[in-house]
Amino acid sequence: HDVDVIKGKKIAIVDDVISTGESIKGLTELAEKAGAIVVKKLFVLAEGDAKNRTDVEYLATIPLL
Repeated sequence: HDVDVIKGKKIAIVDDVISTGESIKGLTELAEKAGAIVVKKLFVLAEGDAKNRTDVEYLATIPLL
């Protein structure tokens, strides 16, 4: 029922930590299916190899434990 709110809008996805990227992949696909245009993917922390991604921005890195 909220599809009309984001349909055709440019949006940013903001989350706390990126690690494998599966969550952001699913959320991006869902948002695009609803008609949104994902222009930024932002995180507080990048864990492990996520620090090497060029499609996201983050504030700091943490090691993969």
